[in-house]
Amino acid sequence: MIIHEPIYAFWQFDPVLIGGILTVALAYALATGPLRGRLAPGEPYRRGAAATFYGALVLFFVVEGSPLHDLAERYLLSAHMVQHLLLSYVVARMLIVGVPAWLWRAMLTHPRVYPISRVALRPVVTFAVFSLFFALWHVPVIYQAALMNPTLHHVEHLVFLLTAVMVWWPILSPLEELPRAPYLVRLAYLFTLPIAQMPVFAGITFNPDVVYPIYAMAPRAFGLSAMADQALAGAIMKVFGLFFFGVPFTRIFFEWYQLENGRRVTQIDMRRQTTRATT
Repeated sequence: MIIHEPIYAFWQFDPVLIGGILTVALAYALATGPLRGRLAPGEPYRRGAAATFYGALVLFFVVEGSPLHDLAERYLLSAHMVQHLLLSYVVARMLIVGVPAWLWRAMLTHPRVYPISRVALRPVVTFAVFSLFFALWHVPVIYQAALMNPTLHHVEHLVFLLTAVMVWWPILSPLEELPRAPYLVRLAYLFTLPIAQMPVFAGITFNPDVVYPIYAMAPRAFGLSAMADQALAGAIMKVFGLFFFGVPFTRIFFEWYQLENGRRVTQIDMRRQTTRATT
């Protein structure tokens, strides 16, 4: 049954949300500004990195405080999927790039933290943690509990963001102490991540019934039935995954190819010079 009622979707200026974002922005401004000379003497202020970081905070607010949040929480599974994927694939990557390497080093290589970060940011661990939490949050009982409990819902999104920062670290790491994975490992990593999400994708997209009953009872937005919305959510999940894993896969492959090709050329040149020297 399709329920026709007015759709309520507004901007939210929750004090906790606004206060949390402003606190993080202030901490970043202090660390990269007045405290930079003490934390990393001689390091310049990187405007590009700062713009990326503040852009991530703005996008985080759009995800959590714009009408998208109401659409996701009350009406559309597809809108909720967009929320999760923006946090996991866009905001998380912007945060890694936006924080200067010296600040990551100060946070992650502290003697008390480094033993944990050295293990937690290994590719096999980040892959397992991200894939596990991604699957668990889509279990109907847990998913619906988060929709009905605002505190649990916020925790869910923070966990999505944290595990996403972890999963992108082996691809984007700026630290030698916690380095990017080797080329071949990165390629295998990016290739298998969307495969690990296939059970969730199939369970949502091809299920003959509505997976999350709360959306079946919701008023319909934009004329989408609950089943059409569910199929759209699955399609969005797959398209986002193919793009955000596929693009870096292609870039890394060609970087690896150019590096190996350059090594071969160098080796050939060295052999030629050795041959000439001995004749």
